[in-house]
Amino acid sequence: MSYIFKNKKIYNTDIFAFSNTLLFLFMCIVVYFDRFVKYRGAANIHEFFFYAFVIFLVIFLSWVKFRTFRVKSYILVAIQITILIHFAGAFIQLDDHRLYDLRFFDIRYDKFVHYTNSLLGAFIIHYLFKKKNIDIGRITLAFVGFIVLGIGALIEILEFIVVLSIPHNGVGDYINNMSDLISNLLGVSTYALINYKKQAKHEKQ
Repeated sequence: MSYIFKNKKIYNTDIFAFSNTLLFLFMCIVVYFDRFVKYRGAANIHEFFFYAFVIFLVIFLSWVKFRTFRVKSYILVAIQITILIHFAGAFIQLDDHRLYDLRFFDIRYDKFVHYTNSLLGAFIIHYLFKKKNIDIGRITLAFVGFIVLGIGALIEILEFIVVLSIPHNGVGDYINNMSDLISNLLGVSTYALINYKKQAKHEKQ
């Protein structure tokens, strides 16, 4: 940790963390707070602060971790996409409804977010595996998938904590929870399939 603060050089991860901290603060002040009070009520505002704290903590820990080793800018772009599609769900309104509340092909936008985040999450974790020279043969992608699914499950556990500790929360029911996990699985599976085909094509050459 001391190395991080002693090193005065500015890296792409510093710009990424700083800009996203400002972006999230902006979203909290301009969008999230008022909409949370509107949809959930002022009595449940502690739920808002719980989520805000978790997100700020994730930004900080990610910054600390990524600063210890250099990552390519396209990895940060992939992470940024996952952040922006989430913000879009709360910020963009269609027919006076949040994007998060809308359905496309009878599927809630939220599930597309889970799918995309898991697909890109697998891409990012796989990149980190390669950077650390972690190769366990054909089951490497399986381990990548397990890590991403584990992160997704951890998020669902955090939401379960909200359910247990905050009355009248807006987390959703068991079906919502499981459909989130299924969306995560589909995203990971898509990435694994793409890579499997890519590896098979490479081996034939």
